[in-house]
Amino acid sequence: MSTAVTTTTFVAGDLYWKKAGDTEWVLGRLTDVEEDTASFELVDEATGDALPNEAECVHLNSETLVPANPLFATYPDMTSLRHMNEPSLVKNIYDRWSNADCQPYTRVSNILIAVNPLRRLGTVEKLPFVQQSLDKCPPHPYHIAENAYRQMRSVKQNQSIVISGESGSGKTETSKIILNYLTDRSLTSRHELDTPRGPSNQYDEMSRISMTNTNTTTNNNQDVDHALGDRLMESIPILESFGNAKTHRNHNSSRFGKYMRLQFTKTPTDLHLSGASIDTYLLETSRLVQTPPGERNFHVFYELLRSGDAQLLNDLKLVPNPYAATSAASSFSINNNNDKDKDDDDTPPIEHWINEYQYLSRSGCSSDVSHDTANFNKLVDALEYVGINSDELFRVVSGLLHLGNVTFEEEDTIEGTTATVNQNDPAQTGPLEVAADLLGMDPDTLLDAILKKKISRMANEGTTFHDPQGGRPGLQRAASVFFLKKDTRQASYSRDTIAKTIYDQVFGYLMGQCAAALEFNFDKKDELPYIGVLDIFGFEDFEPQNRNSLEQLMINYANETLQNMFNQCILKNELELYHLENIFAPQNAALRFPIFRPDLIDHSNDSGIKSKHLVVQYDDNKDCMALIAAKNEGMFSIIDTVGKLAGPSDRKLNETFRKLYSQHPCFIEPHPRDAKHTFIIKHFAGTVRYHISSFLDKNNNVASTQFDELVQSSSLALLKTPLLRQVEPTSRRRGGVHAHKAPAGSVTHTFATQMKGLAVELDSTRSNFIRCIKPNPAMDARVFDRESVVHQLRCSGTVQACQVLQVGLPTRVSYEELIDTYIHLLGMDFMVQFHEHGRTFARALCFVLEFPTDDYRLGDTKLFFKTGKIHLLDTVLNVTPKWDAEELETRLVQYTVKRRWISAVTKVVVLRLFRKIYVRVQLSRRALVLQCWFRQVIATNLVKKLRTQTRVASAWNALCSKVWVQQAFGGSVDDKLLLLQALLRKNADVVLSNKKRWLLTWLGPLERSMYVKKLGKAACVSYLAKQAFVQLLTQVREKRACVKIQSQFRRVLATKEYAGLRRQQKTDERWNLVRNWVKGRFCFVALFRRAHLARLERDHVTLSNHVAHVNAQHDAIAQELTTSKGLASSLQVECAQFEAQLAACKHTIARLEAQEAQATLKYEMTQELVDVEVAKTSELQESVCELTLANATLNTSLRQVESALQVSRGHEQALQVQLQDKHSQLNDLSAQLHSLHMSFDAATNTINDQTSQILVLR
Repeated sequence: MSTAVTTTTFVAGDLYWKKAGDTEWVLGRLTDVEEDTASFELVDEATGDALPNEAECVHLNSETLVPANPLFATYPDMTSLRHMNEPSLVKNIYDRWSNADCQPYTRVSNILIAVNPLRRLGTVEKLPFVQQSLDKCPPHPYHIAENAYRQMRSVKQNQSIVISGESGSGKTETSKIILNYLTDRSLTSRHELDTPRGPSNQYDEMSRISMTNTNTTTNNNQDVDHALGDRLMESIPILESFGNAKTHRNHNSSRFGKYMRLQFTKTPTDLHLSGASIDTYLLETSRLVQTPPGERNFHVFYELLRSGDAQLLNDLKLVPNPYAATSAASSFSINNNNDKDKDDDDTPPIEHWINEYQYLSRSGCSSDVSHDTANFNKLVDALEYVGINSDELFRVVSGLLHLGNVTFEEEDTIEGTTATVNQNDPAQTGPLEVAADLLGMDPDTLLDAILKKKISRMANEGTTFHDPQGGRPGLQRAASVFFLKKDTRQASYSRDTIAKTIYDQVFGYLMGQCAAALEFNFDKKDELPYIGVLDIFGFEDFEPQNRNSLEQLMINYANETLQNMFNQCILKNELELYHLENIFAPQNAALRFPIFRPDLIDHSNDSGIKSKHLVVQYDDNKDCMALIAAKNEGMFSIIDTVGKLAGPSDRKLNETFRKLYSQHPCFIEPHPRDAKHTFIIKHFAGTVRYHISSFLDKNNNVASTQFDELVQSSSLALLKTPLLRQVEPTSRRRGGVHAHKAPAGSVTHTFATQMKGLAVELDSTRSNFIRCIKPNPAMDARVFDRESVVHQLRCSGTVQACQVLQVGLPTRVSYEELIDTYIHLLGMDFMVQFHEHGRTFARALCFVLEFPTDDYRLGDTKLFFKTGKIHLLDTVLNVTPKWDAEELETRLVQYTVKRRWISAVTKVVVLRLFRKIYVRVQLSRRALVLQCWFRQVIATNLVKKLRTQTRVASAWNALCSKVWVQQAFGGSVDDKLLLLQALLRKNADVVLSNKKRWLLTWLGPLERSMYVKKLGKAACVSYLAKQAFVQLLTQVREKRACVKIQSQFRRVLATKEYAGLRRQQKTDERWNLVRNWVKGRFCFVALFRRAHLARLERDHVTLSNHVAHVNAQHDAIAQELTTSKGLASSLQVECAQFEAQLAACKHTIARLEAQEAQATLKYEMTQELVDVEVAKTSELQESVCELTLANATLNTSLRQVESALQVSRGHEQALQVQLQDKHSQLNDLSAQLHSLHMSFDAATNTINDQTSQILVLR
């Protein structure tokens, strides 16, 4: 963190902060200060006394020591602090937060720092903020709201209030306070502002201001404002129930962002609220189907189940659940809040029913931390007040819970393993039928949408293609629709997708109804002023409890966008504007004004300042924003690109990230063991680890037409009405786009577009910032974690903002606006002289109004006021000062004339002084020219003399060198030869200088003699070479002849060996053919026997079916015989025939027994040959057929007996005896058939065993 350029002089006895860690500071007092060292003793912050035995020696040059402010003094505006540094800011915030009255709000100019008190505070009156000057009001969200309202009214510029901070820092509650104040502020007229009022009644922060006015028109406007404000405040419980949830960091965390506009209309006296709108961003619909562990789903589900309305829960089939396993024991109490007579259980009854629903039980958290019963009552009242049908709404909500309980089974089909619902299992069909009934859908249609994927191919309607060469018309593709079954994973995904689609539809419907009730005037949206209130997701990092996914990446990107806008508005734009307006120019300097020009500072002793053009340094997060959302190279763009490739996967996406961003300063490589599934980004608030799982699935926002048709087929008006028509009024909004009217496509692309549009709209307004701070991660109202607060202040840029705004000029007005304001009072004739000199008029006006010179600054085009001097702006823009127009005109003329006279006198004095200086400078220049000419003449003569001496010395040195060389090498030929060789070698590389060429002329005769010797030596060498070549050629010819003879002999041997190898190869090929034929024969026989055994098994099954059929016929005969009890006397005549038939039956049974014995013998013979066994089996089948015929004959006889029994009813007693005998005979026949069946089974088993043994042996 860089601070303003200051020179610290350490004084003994003063308090200083010493840095003891990255985010930790300790307070102490310096004693015994020497040149480089001092004694530092720790001080108790509560008492100011030195701690015993806590002194240490510190090095002043190496230790980080910053001066501390006096103890026991708190400042509501931290720009008033004597020392602006990090520990002093935290100390001031802590002192105000820990006071007995708990003042969690601290102001930094127009920035409010709100520390979440984590408890309800005392009453705060609104009226003082309306009646008093803002510099006299304590810091509070009311202060920010009133400042925005006054700026909108006086400066005539749209305002925005940006509320930011971590999750759990109190952003939602702060936005409620802001909205409540603004809706009440429009009820206060200008007359009431000027009328003193007595003390008002005590009420809490959410109460309204009771103000009256006798004007009838004002009363009507107030009634409209009251109704509109009530509708706006009543929409908040609806948004919280359907868009908020419990997380690890916050019990009431907003899982979407919202931007609310309050539109105002001018009245004769003031502005009154005329309309409002709400834009939402990025609803976390994935929480509905996949709630992180330890967190809750959206509040509305728990509020509905804990509503205590037994009739409603019964109608919605929530409690009791008709298909749950415990429905039979539905004696549980529905209203767990009022049922005190029943015995206490370990688990409350309603908790048991909550755990019955998969969407609520997956996270393992369902605790009542948000007062669900009371919130449900608020929700019902809000729905009724806004005009939303709660019956259909709760039907859809309960239908989603039942839809989440739909489960599937796996089924093997021709398409593979697919998902199905067991129609005989109530646990599977029950949730489906109940969900379809509550959602107004057909169960079969809902089931088909879940289990089957509809693929449509559109026809080429009205399009004909022609061959460009032959002109032949092309083929037209016909339309077709077919379905593919899904597996269990795909079916579960489809079920969850339908649930998310319906919930998104419901949320969009609620937003549309709320927008219609708030009466925002879109036709005059560019004419009517408005104040925007932005409450968007805080910075999120769920590790180590849960994983960070795509939702957290987009949420953190939104915070990066807001932080960048904060940097632009508060830091960068402020400094750039000061430079453009020449605030640091010398003519604008004042002795008592604290701003100084940055580029005039001596930076030689301060190496911590990175740039000489900035007083305060801040961390720019443009690199991180470009990494995430650059147009073609950002992460969002890469996610879209990878999702469109063939076979996309999250792991491939992560590999692409590492490949593209490995060198990016904001992309950090994780540990190698986690590199496949995670990546790390360095945000402005710290590093965050993201898990790549489901990135591509969550980014795909292309809605299936099958699911859209399913939702549109609902009989409920809430789901049947298209969403675009529901939010039609909001479709014309500027800037932020409603999340539910965005075109289908990439979620990241849509969200990035929304954030850019939001940033554009916020840039067009004057932004007011509220920085919400969470005092500790554990959300304990008694703990103030300084390290956590320091980290949040650093990440939000609050420290740098404090340093800028301490010397800043947040309030300003243009000269043109001042002239236009006073032209009606002073007249055109008087003001025409200032049309081109607005700066002069502003200076004169400030002098006349007696403004302190250190409270304002004059720029090139604007008049600037210091922090907290907004009342001066009100005084300037108030065209009814304490003087009348003539006196004001007189004073302005006096100031103008006086300033012109002072300017003229100053110019005359300066002109005279300039003339004296000019004459003095001219004389100095002429003397200097004369001195330069004289020195030039002396230097020219000296150069000529030096050049002559150099030429003479060079010639004499050359002559002496020649004489010395000739004397040194003249007496020895060998020395001359060495010198000549050296000169020749050097001449080959480098051309000799002219001074050394005489050596070659002197050694010329010696060179010629060496050349002759060289020619003779070359001739001798040539003769000897020719003789050696002749001898070498003779030897080569002899060797070639030997090689030819050897190669011919080797060729003969190789031919014989090749012939033998060919014969061996042919023998091996024939043997392989024979072996393959024999092997194939055996395989064919084995396959044939296997097929034959399969045929025997099928025949056995057929025979078993026949035997079963016989047994069935036997049972039918027995049943018919028991019903025939009224036979008459004709039975005696038929007895003889019956005995004959019985004898025939016995004969048949005996024959069958003989056949059975014969079959048994045949089965024993199957041990030798399989063919014989097959023949015996066929004979056995014939015997079974004969037995079947015998049974048929028996059945015919029995039918004849039955007809005879019907005729002879008079001989009942005798017939019963005979029937009993016949029944016993039939039992014997059945036993014989059963034994025959057992014999057949044994024979079949024997055949199978023998066949397997034969196959094993072969």
